[in-house]
Amino acid sequence: MRNASCRIVLVVALLVSPGLAAGETLSTLTLDALSYVSFQNEEILAFPSGSTIRFRFGDASRTGIVPFTLGPDDVSIPPISLPGGQTLTYDLALPANGSMETTATGRRISFNAMVSATLDGPNGGTFTYSIPFSTESASATDASGSESVSVSGMRVVEGALYVQIVGATVNRTNAFPKPGTAVYTVLSGEFDQVP
Repeated sequence: MRNASCRIVLVVALLVSPGLAAGETLSTLTLDALSYVSFQNEEILAFPSGSTIRFRFGDASRTGIVPFTLGPDDVSIPPISLPGGQTLTYDLALPANGSMETTATGRRISFNAMVSATLDGPNGGTFTYSIPFSTESASATDASGSESVSVSGMRVVEGALYVQIVGATVNRTNAFPKPGTAVYTVLSGEFDQVP
């Protein structure tokens, strides 16, 4: 009888405890030294190594596509130090949805994210951008329409679980550190697990 009571208590505790949704798999992408944001190749800012992005994967569909979500609390990127004592912080402004698809050449990832960039210090402020991210490629043209940038990603490597996810947008004409430039970013690193 005691074992049955213990099982009931355990089941109740699992039901009321916050945590994973049914069928959800938590996967953490830890960024490496090849992760950065580039302002039209004129200024390149490295993301601090050890930054993490947590993916909440759901159940795979019949076609092998696995949906996932990213919440603002799932992105942990420390502030980037700039000359003059200022810092630039990147956050996820809103929850994002995406998918991971198994292909013959690795797992393809894509999602759209609302990213906020906050400059702390003199003349600081926050700008929010809608950025498509993928393991395929990304491109953007500057505000004047004269200069373009492009970057290629890398699908999830089976076994090593290494990946490069890329995104691109155009910087606001009154934003920092390079107003109006075409911006791209590389999120390079390794997953601890994938479903």
